[in-house]
Amino acid sequence: MTQKTTTIKHKTAEVIVAEELGALDQTTQDAKNAILIVSLMVNAFVLIGWLTLQVTNIYDYQVAAFLFTR
Repeated sequence: MTQKTTTIKHKTAEVIVAEELGALDQTTQDAKNAILIVSLMVNAFVLIGWLTLQVTNIYDYQVAAFLFTR
């Protein structure tokens, strides 16, 4: 009878550890997704800016002033 009780307690501890790891894994996945979304937004901004500068020369002065003046 004591073996069954010990086994049940042992399985309960394993379930608790698995739940904690599951929460940690979800947090890790959320952090990775957030970093990915921010990275994609920055890359899209840079790509759109680069395309705009390639297509037209209207903004050349403003970009040069932004980059090279204090």
